[in-house]
Amino acid sequence: MKHKTDVAPFLIALFLLVAGPANALDFGGIVKSFGKKAATDAAVDTAADAVSGNGGDEAAAADTAAQPSLEFADPVVSAPLTVSLEERRGSVSIFAKRPNVAIAGYNIGAYQTASISATTTRGQGAKASMSMTLTGVDEAMLQRIADAAHADLIAQLQAAGIDVIHGPALFTAPEAQEIKRATKSVKGDKMDGRAPKELLVVGPADIGVVSSFGLIPVGFNGNIGDQASDALDAIIIYPNVALDFVWTAGGGRSMLQNKVSVDGGARFALDSLSNMFAVYSKDGRFVDDSLLLGLTEDIGVDDAFATVDQAGKTNNSMSVGISNALGVGMGGRKGTQYVVEADAARYEALALNAVMGMNAALLKQISVARGSSD
Repeated sequence: MKHKTDVAPFLIALFLLVAGPANALDFGGIVKSFGKKAATDAAVDTAADAVSGNGGDEAAAADTAAQPSLEFADPVVSAPLTVSLEERRGSVSIFAKRPNVAIAGYNIGAYQTASISATTTRGQGAKASMSMTLTGVDEAMLQRIADAAHADLIAQLQAAGIDVIHGPALFTAPEAQEIKRATKSVKGDKMDGRAPKELLVVGPADIGVVSSFGLIPVGFNGNIGDQASDALDAIIIYPNVALDFVWTAGGGRSMLQNKVSVDGGARFALDSLSNMFAVYSKDGRFVDDSLLLGLTEDIGVDDAFATVDQAGKTNNSMSVGISNALGVGMGGRKGTQYVVEADAARYEALALNAVMGMNAALLKQISVARGSSD
């Protein structure tokens, strides 16, 4: 039966229990959905069911309360997300080594899919899994976000009195041609903890996706930008922002535990993959200094932004029951597939808040390096 909820974040928990030969499989699934806490304390949809080792339902329960809709969710307020960029490699003192900064595009990556699974080999074995797919976020939207992010970064830097060379001007310099770019969007797979996710990356319309020091790097990046740094008397900055739509937990493989579980839910977040990379060269022959500014963890928000639909499920409890009746052991398997349908306006507004926060955090680090408190 298809399950739909109009609240986010959406919390899902799948539990698979292996108890041994006499009672081979005891499976319970819990599905909870909850939106913005202040609006949904009394509006929680829960469901639970258990499957015995012989394939029959031992228990099933569901308790559904009135659910809020995105139609009644609080509007997304336009305000920079609070972001702190930390030195992951190198020092912010790099920003004091050249008077100019040159912005090498602005990559925006949006995760499109996520999956998580957990297995145990104890007893007859068991596996629980879930997958989630994002809809409602297309390349045209990501293009707008990338264009706005690049423009906002330039505006913030210029307002602080910093001399900026924007992306299109940077790439007119012959020395910048070594910086690798793609005119079309780029896709790649990333591991987020134990969850494989697919990332779609788009860059500004007049620049494209910068793959050098990008979210999905291509080739060896060692000296990319050294010639442009010298020729333009600038620190070359490569902005990268990754946006997530789910969180996941659990997963992995166990030989000792008799219960395995996976958890996940819809949540908008500035992903920890986001970073600002900067390079400096004193004479254009080599990259003499570089800096990686990044996040220590994902920065999630409470704003509702999507609806979640259960798109499918798999469950071999009947086969397990038949096998048990025949005296042949079989491992339990259960999985669920979800579609997370983003509200385009809300997702875009949250994304713009995220990039404004990233840009403000970068400006703060540049100001520190140059001795300004602005």
